[in-house]
Amino acid sequence: MTNENKQGKLRKLKKHIRKLEKEKKKLSEELENERIRREKLEKDNEDLRGKLAQLLGSVMVLAASDKTAEAGGVPSSKIFYKRNRNDKEKKPTGGQPGHKGHGRKRPVSNSPSLYVTLDSCPFCGNSNIGEVKSAKQQRTVTDIPPPTPRIYDVIYHRYWCDSCKKLVRGEVPWLPPHQEFGPFVASWVTYHRLLGLTIGKIRSSLFETYSIPTSDDTILKLERWVADTLKDDYNKLKVEIVKAKMVNADETKFRIGGENGWLWVFVSKLISLFVVAPTRSHAVPEEILDGFEGVLGRDGWKPYDFVHCSAHQLDLIHVNRWLERAEVKHGVEPRTILSSKSAILKDSSKCSKEFLEFADGVRSILKRSIDYLKKPPPLVEERRTVRFHFQDELEKFLSREWEDSDAIRISKELLKRLNMLFTFVEVEGVPWHNNDAEQAVRKGVLARKISGGRRTWTGAEVYQILLSTLETSKKRNENFIEIVTEKLGISSTECLEYESVASKT
Repeated sequence: MTNENKQGKLRKLKKHIRKLEKEKKKLSEELENERIRREKLEKDNEDLRGKLAQLLGSVMVLAASDKTAEAGGVPSSKIFYKRNRNDKEKKPTGGQPGHKGHGRKRPVSNSPSLYVTLDSCPFCGNSNIGEVKSAKQQRTVTDIPPPTPRIYDVIYHRYWCDSCKKLVRGEVPWLPPHQEFGPFVASWVTYHRLLGLTIGKIRSSLFETYSIPTSDDTILKLERWVADTLKDDYNKLKVEIVKAKMVNADETKFRIGGENGWLWVFVSKLISLFVVAPTRSHAVPEEILDGFEGVLGRDGWKPYDFVHCSAHQLDLIHVNRWLERAEVKHGVEPRTILSSKSAILKDSSKCSKEFLEFADGVRSILKRSIDYLKKPPPLVEERRTVRFHFQDELEKFLSREWEDSDAIRISKELLKRLNMLFTFVEVEGVPWHNNDAEQAVRKGVLARKISGGRRTWTGAEVYQILLSTLETSKKRNENFIEIVTEKLGISSTECLEYESVASKT
C-alpha cells in the first residue's frame, strides 16, 4: 500500500472520529437533558402521590356525610354544608307555645312631631271633612340625621408669664399635639376596624359618609392613639382575670408580618382578655394566669397543664371529637356527646365490636354526668360524692384490657386527665365545655381570614388591647364608643357643653 493510500485512509478515519465525537457530545447533552427531565418527573410524581393520598384520605370523609367531614378534621371553610348537631326534630320558626312574646322596645321621641293633615278626602275629593280627634293615630319613626362632619378651629389664646418669661397657652384635654382628627373620628375608625373592615373600606366609608378624606397611615395612627389611651385599662384586665373564679382559655394561629404568631384568649364572666404572642408554649398561660386560684376550662392542649390552680376542666366536646375521629376511621357515623342513638355503620368491615363498646361506654358516662346537673342544684357534699363516683366508674371502664388501637390510645389520654373530666359536677358555675373561649377566639379567626393578621408586632399589640376592651364592654353592657371617647378625655357632658359653646360662636 502506497503512502498516498495510507494518508487517504488516515484522513477518512480522523474525519469519522470527529463525526463520532460530535455524535457523542450530542448524545451526552441529550442524556443530561433526559436526566434532568427524569428528576423533575420523579419530583412531580412524588408530589402527585402525596396529593393523591391526601385526596383518597379525604374522600371517605367528604363522601360519607357532613358529620364525618367535621369529625374527620376537615376545616369549616372546606365544608359546604352546616352540620345539624340537634338529633331531635327541628323547632318551627317564630314564637314558641308557652313562651312570652317580646319585641323591640318602643323608643321615646326626642324631636319635633310630624303632623299629617288633610284638606279633602283622598278617595272622593270631598272638601267638607271634619277632624275626629278621638280617632287620632300615631306611630314612632327612628331615623338618623344627615351625616355632617363637625370641623372647627382650635384657637389658643396665649399669655405672657412674668415668672417664666415666655408665652403660655392652654391645651384641649381630648386632643394630643398635631392631631388633626377628634376623638369621635378615632372611636368610629377603631370600632369599624374591630368589626373586620379593611383599611381601604374604612377610608371609603369615611369619605362617602362624612366626606372626610384620609390615608392608610391616618387610620393606623388613630387606632394607635386609642390603643395607647386604653393600655392602662388593658393592664387592669390582666390583674382582674387572675382574681376570677372561673376562666376559659383557647388559642388560634395569628399571622404577624407574614410569620406565625398566636392569639390567646382568656375569658371570665365579665372579662375577655386577648394576648398576641410569638409562641404557643406554656409560657403564655403561665404568665397570664400566674397566681390564679380558680378553675381553668381548657381543651386538650398540653401547655395548659403547666397552669397551677385549684382545678382544671377539660372540654368534653374535645373528648367527643377524639371518639368521632376514631369513628370515621372505623366506618361509623360520628355521634354527639349527648346523643342516645345507636351507631350507624357506614362500612361494617372496618368497625370492631370492641371499639363500639368503648365509644358507647365513654359517651354514656359523660352524658350521665352532664344530665345530672339538669336536676335542681344538689348540696356541695353530694356533688363531690357524685363526681368521684363518675370518676371511679370511668377509671374502671378505661382500665380494661382493650385490644383496639384507638381504644387504647384514647383510654390512655383520658386516664392521664381523669381528674379534669368531672370538675363541673362538683364546682358550681363551671361549664362542661369550653364554648365561651372558642366563641371569643373566633373573633381572631375572622380577622385572620379577612386581613391575614397584622403586619407588625406593634399592630398586634394595638389589636389585643382594642379587642379586649370591645369584648369586655359587651359583657358589661357598656358602649364601646362611649368608653373610648371618655378615655380620650371628652365625656358626654363636656361634649354637650362644647356643642353649646360652638353653636353660640
